[in-house]
Amino acid sequence: MLDSLFRPKSVAVIGASNRRLTIGYRIIQNLFDMEFNGPIYPVHPKASFIKNLPAYPSITDVPQDVELAHIVVKNTMVPQILRDCAQKGVKVAIINTAGFKEIGGDGIEIEKEIVRIGKETGIRIFGPNCQGVMNTDPLIRAYCNFTFTRLIPGHISLLAQSGGVGEVINNRLYELEAGIRMYASNGNACDVSIPEIIEYWGNDPETRVILCHIESLPDPEHFYRVAKAVSKKKPILGMKTGRTRAGAKAVSSHTGGLMKADTTVELIFEEAGVVSFRDEEEMCQAALAFSRLPVPKGNRVGIITNTGGPGIIATDEVIEAGCEIPDLTEDTQKSLKEALYPEAIVSNPVDVLATAGPDHYMAATQALLQDDNIDSILLNFITPFFVDCEGVAREVTALARDADKPIIGIVMTEKTGWGKTLDTFSQAGIPTYDFPETGAKALAAMTRYAMLANRPEEAPPAFDDIDPKKVSSIIEQTRSAGRSFVPQNDAVEMLAAYGIGSPKAQQVSDLDRALEAAKQIGYPVVLKVESEQVVHKSDAGGVALNIKSDAELKAAFGKMSDAFASVDPSYLVAQFVTGDGREVILGAKKEGTLGHVMMFGLGGVFVEVLRDVSFGLAPLSKSRADEMIERIKGFPILQGIRGQAPIDLERLAGMVTRLSRLVADHPSIEELDLNPVLTFAQGTSPVAVDVRIKIETPAS
Repeated sequence: MLDSLFRPKSVAVIGASNRRLTIGYRIIQNLFDMEFNGPIYPVHPKASFIKNLPAYPSITDVPQDVELAHIVVKNTMVPQILRDCAQKGVKVAIINTAGFKEIGGDGIEIEKEIVRIGKETGIRIFGPNCQGVMNTDPLIRAYCNFTFTRLIPGHISLLAQSGGVGEVINNRLYELEAGIRMYASNGNACDVSIPEIIEYWGNDPETRVILCHIESLPDPEHFYRVAKAVSKKKPILGMKTGRTRAGAKAVSSHTGGLMKADTTVELIFEEAGVVSFRDEEEMCQAALAFSRLPVPKGNRVGIITNTGGPGIIATDEVIEAGCEIPDLTEDTQKSLKEALYPEAIVSNPVDVLATAGPDHYMAATQALLQDDNIDSILLNFITPFFVDCEGVAREVTALARDADKPIIGIVMTEKTGWGKTLDTFSQAGIPTYDFPETGAKALAAMTRYAMLANRPEEAPPAFDDIDPKKVSSIIEQTRSAGRSFVPQNDAVEMLAAYGIGSPKAQQVSDLDRALEAAKQIGYPVVLKVESEQVVHKSDAGGVALNIKSDAELKAAFGKMSDAFASVDPSYLVAQFVTGDGREVILGAKKEGTLGHVMMFGLGGVFVEVLRDVSFGLAPLSKSRADEMIERIKGFPILQGIRGQAPIDLERLAGMVTRLSRLVADHPSIEELDLNPVLTFAQGTSPVAVDVRIKIETPAS
């Protein structure tokens, strides 16, 4: 069906106009300017002609078949116009008109009505409140859009929820001489969705790279599934806007509070193999490289330069982005010594010197292309007046045409005097950048994609020692009692059912039972207040540690009884875990149909200050759990510093995967925190000192 949207055989414009400063005029003009390969039917209730085309009072009066219709009329008229389109046999309607759910109130109801009409009649709806689409295919030439952007045909397909963002990117790509294949901005997206378009472009052989700007994901699971499949075939570059959150509202866990507004989308990008950007310019520059070059097979970069400073800048940039600057093989260094000036540096980066000419650049490029230690090449070239710069470009591009490694040119020059040199690179498909940072970032983006696309698929571990029925039973008991938070004793049992250790503990309601519990557990103990109204116990004074006697327990209990009398709490008496443990936090938060987002980080009372956390999607594989642990800035603390022994990372990763399986098996868990989790040296399993589990209830 999307062929009718992007490859229409005919287009009608309902609301066409002869007034130049109207959308109805601009769409007609754009179709003319693009030389659309099909008939155009203006629809206007009174005009006989729009431009030099016969106009029709209604879509039903058009004598020929109409495949695609633009609707540019008042929002209240759209439902009837849509019914007319369906009667005519129109396959897709692009509703450019605004005034739907984005304005609230009656607009929401009108949008619901057009969705109903679409489902009843089978007509697909693009929009409403949207720009439209473009296709530069010479067999189609469809500029079904009301913007003014000039397009160069090429291999980049761009999808933008915001038409304004889409136009900024389109204009920049034009300035970069980066060709567009297809474009879509679907506004409210009430029907034709972002995942559908990505899937369509994934099957388009002329689309080499997909750019995707996102403001929101109404169906994150669908996007994830489609993007993951498409990114295996071709790169998707993604950008999420609306990243900040004024405050974490209605969250009852550290995990919820530490998740930013864009955490879920960023996580989906990573898990699906989408290369994420936060800068439009960087995304456009990377798209230029992706559209022209082969993807590197790995992250090992070879640098050729004729000046030291820019070579150092490029080196810094690619290393900070996670690439490597490996040593060259002995054979490569030998060939470079034979071909270059004696003063040249033949290690990586290769400095061919400012006086290097075409033969030197050819030898250096050929050597790095043949070196098995190199996956991609950054070519730094300042154009000296005493060098045959066009010759350098010719020799490099001759090698690049058949190369299976990408070569990115950083040509630092005055563009008028050395325009032919730049044209030589461009005509051979080598993108050139003005600054070493820009070129290095583009190559780093290509490398990130290669790493994501080649990441091995690993299934989450299977556990034969877990008891899902036990957890389900506790959840149902909690619901039956009308609670949204699992009682502490029960929460500990839920963890135990999945092999996650925690200190011995008993939940009590009065001092006598607290004293008896302490006797059974053995001093020292911890006393904690238990109430759904008390989220962060430590902050509220609801935790007393290292209680060593009945007298200390009585004093702590009396203090908490007075402080929390208004919430009628219960209390937890737990074993006080001693030893040289380092505190971490584990958590999970359900994100709609996507499932649970897992969190790991340094734990304790300062977790929301340090915010040193990483995220993953449940259930986690062993390698993904390892990545989450290693990604935090505080990972060296877990490895052992200043004489401390490293913690048992294998056992910690085991706890992470078990917790991810627990929440994946039980989607009714809404939020979960283990904070702190005490981790220990080799041979000792981590212990969840405090657990808080919130479940979905009918009320929530």
